[in-house]
Amino acid sequence: MTFLILACAVPTPKLFWPFFVLLFYVLSVLPVIIANRTTPGNETNPKTEFALFLTAGMVLSAFALPIVLAHANVITWMACTFTLIGNVINYATMFGYAMRDEGFDAPYGGMF
Repeated sequence: MTFLILACAVPTPKLFWPFFVLLFYVLSVLPVIIANRTTPGNETNPKTEFALFLTAGMVLSAFALPIVLAHANVITWMACTFTLIGNVINYATMFGYAMRDEGFDAPYGGMF
């Protein structure tokens, strides 16, 4: 969050376009959570695979949005860089939380 605030404040004050990636932060975990709630056990089915596909698309969109905004000169490249650094830190934290071990019956971590 610190890098997102820096992206909005440092290059040009009061330019809040980089905060739109917060929407992707919230929406990227929802398909996996919903699929895990409706899937019995640890089996893989098309619903889980589609949820992982949607999550990957939202993560990719969170990285693409600041690049497109910087290319269109809506935000500066410095703000784009700060937003991308914040994305890497945020998604690495989410991935680390998802891969934590929740017992012996979860072969790929707790969330997947």
